[in-house]
Amino acid sequence: MVGWRWRVPRPPAADPLRAFSSEEVEVCVRHAKPRQRWGLMAFAVDLLLLAALALSPPGRRVVAWAAGLAGGFVPGRAALTVTTVMVLQALVGLPFSLRAYRQDRRDGLATQRLPGFLADWLKGRGVGLVLTVLPVAGLIAAAHWRPPGYPWVAAAVGALLVVLLGLLSPVVLEPLFNRFAPLEAGPLRERMLALAATIGVPVRDVLVTDASRRTTRVNAYVSGIGRTRRVVVYDTLLADRRAAAARAADDGPGPVERAPEREREDEVALVLAHELAHVRHRDVLLGMAGGALTTAGGVLLVSWLLERAWLRDLLHVSGLGDPDVAPGLLLLGAVGALLAAPLASAVSRWAEARADWLALEVSRDPVTAVAVERRLALENRADLRPNRLRVLLFASHPPTMARIAQAWLWADRHADEPVPGAGGPA
Repeated sequence: MVGWRWRVPRPPAADPLRAFSSEEVEVCVRHAKPRQRWGLMAFAVDLLLLAALALSPPGRRVVAWAAGLAGGFVPGRAALTVTTVMVLQALVGLPFSLRAYRQDRRDGLATQRLPGFLADWLKGRGVGLVLTVLPVAGLIAAAHWRPPGYPWVAAAVGALLVVLLGLLSPVVLEPLFNRFAPLEAGPLRERMLALAATIGVPVRDVLVTDASRRTTRVNAYVSGIGRTRRVVVYDTLLADRRAAAARAADDGPGPVERAPEREREDEVALVLAHELAHVRHRDVLLGMAGGALTTAGGVLLVSWLLERAWLRDLLHVSGLGDPDVAPGLLLLGAVGALLAAPLASAVSRWAEARADWLALEVSRDPVTAVAVERRLALENRADLRPNRLRVLLFASHPPTMARIAQAWLWADRHADEPVPGAGGPA
């Protein structure tokens, strides 16, 4: 069993030309940079919309009109205002989503046609609407009636909802968007179970999701805890391995034919080791706990803020119990998330680097680790020359070249040991 590690070696990102050709770097950057610019623009437009609805007279009139449809029923008024704001957000954000879709189709990353994309887009917005309207309208209603224990009870309920969502999402929400099947029996599954035993993680199975119906990108992730925990692999990650296995079966056994299949199997095993490391480190549980505490703290904070006269005057509301406060509440949430983004991103990057290091400790194969990062970058069109400020503010994973540099560092530290294929950087 592999032990815990809090301090993780995190070398600075190396020059991408040490691991990629100039043409590969250009292809990735040409895809990533415009997408990032449009993503930031979409976020800015969303913030401006919330500000207009919360702070401008025309925006407040729209909100008041929506609330008026429910008469004097406070929960209904709150639900209608939240719904109105979110529908407007979706409509304003749709052109940016369509642009990202068109870029993915042009660059061969999207496999869906437009009707399928729009169906998934509507489904996602519908789920988001339900998951936002119920808690926000409930908070406004609680602030209006102020039951015993408010706002502490409201904060506790908010935290509980985050935990329930984390528990139920793998079995309720994820199947709305994808189908899942157990990883087929064979050497890879047996290798995965052996990895899980080495890392000290009780895993019943690994699931494969039909991501290929939507994209050519490769990925894997862990969600849920306890009985709802699942390690999920995109079927795109297994596609090349299956093709190599089919060729080997057609051509007969031989060292030349077996090599590509073995390489792909090593890559998939290393990705699974990374995801199992997240389970070993309880990253999902810690993230869920952090989300619950942040939600509870956010409820207490906005309850306190909306007792301040200057904020009530700015938003033209009587307090948190005013149904017209919904756009202002969502604006405060967006600004708060933006302010918290650097810390949340830093914690996420540290967790990812820690999982990468544990995967190296278990696999003892830095060459495959570099191959995996190259494949992820090329097939997902990662930004190989990321802006440092953007990484600091928003990046949930270390840059590709930082992860590759970490694998090289591991190889250097174990240069006197028998490491499979270790050769360090070229």
